[in-house]
Amino acid sequence: MYIIPLKCKKVSGCYKLNLLFNEKKVYIMDNHLAASWCWMRKLNPNEQYKLLHIDRHYDLLDSQIVCWMRELKKQNFDFTKNSIYELLEKKYYSSIINDECQIFRWDNYLTILNKMYPNLIIPIYFATHKDGNKIKWLNGVCEPEIYELHENLAFWLNNSNKQKWIVNIDIDYFFTERDGRYFQFLTDYYAISIARELKKAWKNIKVLTIALSPEFCGGWNNSLKVAKVITNHLRINFDID
Repeated sequence: MYIIPLKCKKVSGCYKLNLLFNEKKVYIMDNHLAASWCWMRKLNPNEQYKLLHIDRHYDLLDSQIVCWMRELKKQNFDFTKNSIYELLEKKYYSSIINDECQIFRWDNYLTILNKMYPNLIIPIYFATHKDGNKIKWLNGVCEPEIYELHENLAFWLNNSNKQKWIVNIDIDYFFTERDGRYFQFLTDYYAISIARELKKAWKNIKVLTIALSPEFCGGWNNSLKVAKVITNHLRINFDID
């Protein structure tokens, strides 16, 4: 089901959401700004969940967290009640650029959710390229290397003391950049290995979110190709050209 159908392959940037797809506990988007909203469709705010984050970036921007939280409170924002379109409409005044800005962006959705529900998520594994803000929330968190991930995911997810997992994947994890050009440096076989591990632990995953991040993958076609490697193995009917 397409919550936001892809009309054309536009720039995503920090703020734009061109696509949001859902099938059961899987959500696919072009921009990770929608991830926390998707999670709250599946999570119980009174329970606690573990987080596995696979992403080029930490996605933990908190530079304007006081302003963001003040405005969200003033505008009565509620993850469990507001639509995705209402989330996209939330703005705050930025003294840096002397203008209004969209509150939710690809790198602050985690910090905002954690401020609203401080006991909801336990960050356990952050597999990243160590790009972006690493804040106190990550103290004590395991940061597995690339060579560890594709063989150990199922073991980690299946040893969770009955707590369910949020798995948050950004396709830009499989890409790197040189001289302004992005290229896939982790093979399709590596992506299949990740999908195999997820499948072995499927019962322990409460919600899986996948961001395409085309700008960090050298374009839509590149990110879609790798995303489909994963969704095809998981038998997710994500059919898009």
